[in-house]
Amino acid sequence: MKTAKSFLLPSLAALALLSPHGATRRAVSGPELADLAWMAGHWSVELGPTRIEEVWLAPAGGFLLGMNRTTPKSGPGQFEYLRIEQRKDGIVYVASPGGRPPTDFPLADFGQDFVLFANPEHDFPKEIRYELTKTGDLHARVSGDAGGKEQAEEWTWKRVK
Repeated sequence: MKTAKSFLLPSLAALALLSPHGATRRAVSGPELADLAWMAGHWSVELGPTRIEEVWLAPAGGFLLGMNRTTPKSGPGQFEYLRIEQRKDGIVYVASPGGRPPTDFPLADFGQDFVLFANPEHDFPKEIRYELTKTGDLHARVSGDAGGKEQAEEWTWKRVK
């Protein structure tokens, strides 16, 4: 004959598995691409005689699509194709400066209004960080070892209306 205890233990174990506080609770996962929608838009800054623009299309089809264009008043401009894509193993920032072959920067950290990508094997940059500032601007910082010396570059773009 089964006792009350023999019925109770399996029932408690089943409840623990179903409970959000149980041992098999789903692990907290990283962001979804939709969590990076704050990056979408046309952003621009004038730094002396140079205009720097970055454009990000909203997340769709498994990626955000972007481009960066730097146009000095004299001399040739520069461009970079960008994308942030959802892969099986996580979110990856992919940069193709000047249309060269792509370099991957996997997601390293994120928060409500910032995202950090890192590739410690790359020469420069090793880290790429975007942040939506309290004033609604898009701030970017790239950093890493450039020629044996730590270096960083930063931009703060205003939204183009």
